Parts: sequence; C-alpha cells; structure tokens
Amino acid sequence: MNIEPLTLTQSFFHHQTLFAFIAYSIAVLVLLPAFYLVHEKLNHHYLQAMWDKIGMPLLRTVILIGFILLIYPLNYGLAQAPALSELMGSDNSRRDFLVNIVFLLTFLYPFIPLLGKSEEFIIPLQGILCSMILFRWLCQALGVNDYSLIVNLSTFLIIICIAFLTHWLAKHLSAYLGQHLDNTLNRQGFVILSFHAIIMIMQSPIIFLYSQSLGHQLLKPI
Repeated sequence: MNIEPLTLTQSFFHHQTLFAFIAYSIAVLVLLPAFYLVHEKLNHHYLQAMWDKIGMPLLRTVILIGFILLIYPLNYGLAQAPALSELMGSDNSRRDFLVNIVFLLTFLYPFIPLLGKSEEFIIPLQGILCSMILFRWLCQALGVNDYSLIVNLSTFLIIICIAFLTHWLAKHLSAYLGQHLDNTLNRQGFVILSFHAIIMIMQSPIIFLYSQSLGHQLLKPI
C-alpha cells in the first residue's frame, strides 16, 4: 500500500490527536483521584500497599496504552494504516501481551542500570516500549522487514531534555498544587497524586516524538 505521510505539525494538530490528548488528560485527572479515594477507603495496611504497588501502576499503564492507541496511526506520521484490529489480531493475546509487558516495566525499572533511580524516565520508557511493540506489529502488517526501533541522536537528545524538564516542572507544580489541595480539602497525599497526574500529561509529547521518528521509515511506497 502507498503510505500517505503527514508532517509533525499536521499530525500533532489533527483533530484525532487533539481529541486523544483531551481524553487522555481527562482520564488522568479523573481516574487517578478516584483511585486515590478508593485507597483511602481501604482500612487495611496490606490492601493499601497492594493498591499502591499494583492498582495505581496498572491504572496508569492502561491509560497510557489507551492514549497511544487513540492517536494511532497519526503518532507515526501516517494518515492511513492497517486498522488496530488487524494489528491486534482476532484474539486478545496481543492486547494482553501489550498491557502485561508495559505494566511489567513498572517493576523492572528500578533494576535498570543508570536509569533505575531516575523517576523522570519511567513514563517515557513505558510509552516508548508500547510504541515500539505497536510499530513492530505495524511493520509486520505492511510486510516491512527493514526497520529500526532506535531513533537518531538528535531525537534521543530532545527526548532526554524534555524528560528532565517536564520532571522538574511537575515536581515544582505538584508541590504547590498538592499542598494547596491538602490544605483546602483537609487531606494528605495530593502532592504525590498531583505529581503523577501532571507528569503523565506533560511527558506525553515524548511518546509522540519517538513514534514520529519511527514512522519516518515508512514514508515510501511499500
């Protein structure tokens, strides 16, 4: 099939992309506080710990994957591509694999050399891993065998800079906003909650940028 390319600007400001960003932001701002309230209702320390270590990370994983699927195939700079149903297959094995492998990264991340202690890279890495897997399935559907999952140096450096900058901004914004919410609502924990919500939203362009770089390889007749 002939691939119809889109520029970065066309992809980013496409109505589908804008809808995905809005839906993603609403999901983050609504579901994360809702899950936090559930945590408060759990009176047992063990249940609260399980909710923090499994429930919340799983929720963030599902929201992140949902965002990536919503912006497909625009995230790869493509106006048209094989349908998601074709990429996922007729059964649920690929969908389950996608959720499980991205969710697993949450637990393996602390053990990654050099990166394990840097919180600013966990969300970008999850998004990049999901985009990487989806791109591999896309290439298989298009019959493309010659492709790379490694971006060029300039894109890599931009991703690193955005990760550090957004982490710094989220840390300072959440400290102010979280403290204000704690005082206003007479509750505790909004600083951490605000940080997770803000950084998930602010770091989403990293996923888009990485995917665009992968998609450039497909901008030729196949």
